[in-house]
Amino acid sequence: MTEISKKNPQILKIKGPIKEGGGLSVLEIRTNSMVEMEIPCSEIEINIERRIQRTILHGGEGDDLSDQGAESAIYDIEAYIEVDAYTTIMGLFRGGQPTIEEPFEGGEVKVAFKNIQYSAAKRLLKLRLIEDII
Repeated sequence: MTEISKKNPQILKIKGPIKEGGGLSVLEIRTNSMVEMEIPCSEIEINIERRIQRTILHGGEGDDLSDQGAESAIYDIEAYIEVDAYTTIMGLFRGGQPTIEEPFEGGEVKVAFKNIQYSAAKRLLKLRLIEDII
């Protein structure tokens, strides 16, 4: 069994400060103004890019590329959840900066919500989280 298959990349573990997150969901644990959730996901996609700088030399030949060494990750998540879990996620969205357990490599990652989309009829949640480089 590989190291990646030991982790469960279909579970999003997220925690952070919460601001009025509605009723308690079966997916969460709350203590004071903090919440931890484990969300079973139908899909977690990650897009990682490196910061590259291009210098164009006028009067010379071509251009120079230099790798700045910085990476940024964007997580696109889809999950089927009930309305009470959605209201908790909205509390996280409004409450401050959450962290997630990186679903593929492990470790705690600071993230920021880019956007949230929820279909009440389908119970489908779509999240876009952007890694906050520390």
